[in-house]
Amino acid sequence: MLLNHQTLSDSVASIIRKMIFNGTLKPGERINQVQLAEKMDISRGPIREALRLLQNEGLIKHETNKGTFVTTLSRQDQVEIYTLRALLEGEAAKLASKQLTPSDYHELEELVESFRKFTLEEDLENLAKIDLEFHKKIVSKCGNARLIKFHQQLDTQVGAMFLTVANIVPVRINQLVDNHIYLIEALKGQNEERIKQVFSEHYKNTLKDLRNN
Repeated sequence: MLLNHQTLSDSVASIIRKMIFNGTLKPGERINQVQLAEKMDISRGPIREALRLLQNEGLIKHETNKGTFVTTLSRQDQVEIYTLRALLEGEAAKLASKQLTPSDYHELEELVESFRKFTLEEDLENLAKIDLEFHKKIVSKCGNARLIKFHQQLDTQVGAMFLTVANIVPVRINQLVDNHIYLIEALKGQNEERIKQVFSEHYKNTLKDLRNN
């Protein structure tokens, strides 16, 4: 029974996640648990559990005495998150470049093909998942356990980051394939300083675009 209940919560989370990424639920919008439960014809328990899952992904936030809302990154949030990712991934990618195998590169290239597919389908939910997998794959090969841990802590913000970019600078979503091919080429070049620069600029350029819009 517990397994079925958990599966229901996962299914509900998937439905709400799609509503967020397709714009049915907009950034900053309050999530009405009663309405969702009535719409899906289920109790509020699975809704609450689903919202906790989405909070861990950074897609929603809970404010005491106010309610639950679709996440909106403030300007300060954007600066802090993108600056920190630029610092961490620049160093992690430099270290990882020595450890990546032909099999690893094949996996990264397959993820780029997934970017291509989901970009054509305008599937923001899966694009966000692939983006997380791509960067996590590289950082996991850096050989620095503490750096990996710090980077993982930022993974909870990936959903919010992707939503923010999609809403403020949608053109960058269409550049995902080219941008990630560029990252792979930098890694293959084995020039450590260039790798660090390219990965840092991957986030700094996004932050610059967000600031200009």
